[in-house]
Amino acid sequence: MGGNMSNFRDEDYAYILGDCLHDIFYVDSSYRGKIAQMRVLSEIIVRKLIDFKPDEQLTIGDKEVLKKVKALTYGDHFKKCILAVKNDTTDYYAANSCSHSKVRSQITQDDYTKIHDHLLDLISCLFIQFFSKHSFGTNDKIVRCFSLLPPIIRYKVLCYLYSVDNNNKTVIDKLVLVILKEFGTEKATQWVEDNKSHLITIPMLCSENMYEHSMKTISTKLKATYQTIEEAKAFFDHNKKPFVEDTDEEVREFAKLMEFFYTGRKVDTAIIPSEYVVSFHDK
Repeated sequence: MGGNMSNFRDEDYAYILGDCLHDIFYVDSSYRGKIAQMRVLSEIIVRKLIDFKPDEQLTIGDKEVLKKVKALTYGDHFKKCILAVKNDTTDYYAANSCSHSKVRSQITQDDYTKIHDHLLDLISCLFIQFFSKHSFGTNDKIVRCFSLLPPIIRYKVLCYLYSVDNNNKTVIDKLVLVILKEFGTEKATQWVEDNKSHLITIPMLCSENMYEHSMKTISTKLKATYQTIEEAKAFFDHNKKPFVEDTDEEVREFAKLMEFFYTGRKVDTAIIPSEYVVSFHDK
């Protein structure tokens, strides 16, 4: 990786990531326990975002830590995602409460579901950070590698990228596609209609505009080949070699981020990756 990351090393966190993910997703533990582990996981993500020294204690709500986060490109968004994992709201208990003994009431599945969604938002920040340095769509191989993430993560990343630059054609194209795959035709059509006045101003090849192009995409009614992170990992493992070994440093850096994302995740063996191979030929 290009000397920009000096303190955080992925390999230092392989064991703790494995333990966290095991306790959250792969064993039958209490929601309180799962959410407390999500806090540990969120600390690791924050360490990576701000390139924090491994031997120093990091508290996600710490003023200095949040100041470092805020100083990053898109730091306001990252900070919001961190606080959503950490802080209770009126309708759920979050990671802070579940890590301490103050909250005595029952921690419910609803608490867990909400914090899990916020955790996915925070994980998405790692990819948003990458694309704050390398604009999405400028490297075709990275866009193809990105497609080996589960749809929900792609959706969260692309939604944010669209909110900061709504003229990026590749972002729009992939966002419409992932809404179609993750949420279905109705949701995708709704999104395109909601953004119609803007999309018609973006020209595409063959005299159509981005609105018409998006409606064509929706008419394909494409379904997701993989939905969960565990299913997606099967496809990533099957297809990652060319990306990990690419001659382009930027592609290797992105592939390394993908490997970090999948560290500690199990592979869903029920799914057969050989049916789906990413095409590597440059169009």
